Amino acid sequence: MNSLDDTELVKKFVEGKISFLANQNLRIEPAFNTEQLLARKGELVATAKLVGQIRAVLVRQSTAYQELVNRILIAQQYIPTRINPQGLIEYEHCPIPVGYQANCTEFRQLWKAWRVHYSTEPKIPLLMHEGKKWLPVEKITFGKERFFIQVPGDEKMVKIDDRIIWLSPVESTAPVLEPSLKNHQD
Repeated sequence: MNSLDDTELVKKFVEGKISFLANQNLRIEPAFNTEQLLARKGELVATAKLVGQIRAVLVRQSTAYQELVNRILIAQQYIPTRINPQGLIEYEHCPIPVGYQANCTEFRQLWKAWRVHYSTEPKIPLLMHEGKKWLPVEKITFGKERFFIQVPGDEKMVKIDDRIIWLSPVESTAPVLEPSLKNHQD
């Protein structure tokens, strides 16, 4: 029998096939409308709950698998929305427009893509998540250790190392940005 590697096991977890699966490092344990992704010694990595028709996924921070789970969730069109009072990162399903790819990076990566490819004549805009929709980035400016991202009807203030969700065109010459499997500690 073929053993699933960590990536394949996390993909099965995200797909929501509620059944017991395991490899030497991770296991999925189902329980009434919930499944947990656990590390080798029983450490909680993530929980997925079926609430009505919506799957809520909660990911524990600072585990060895956080970035892997994050990357796979984003590939499946789940984006982090907030950190709940228990310190878990909450993800929600948010469809990504055709022709775009999701990026969950420090702001510095968006700033680099903007300066190199979009600040002069953007043909296909970069998009930022706002509420329940994606809005085009109109302009990015810098002032006093903060950046200001203009989207239609609003302006967001961020620091260079803030993590943000943004979309870049797939056909673009902008760099394809995926979070590494290591935590960024700047």
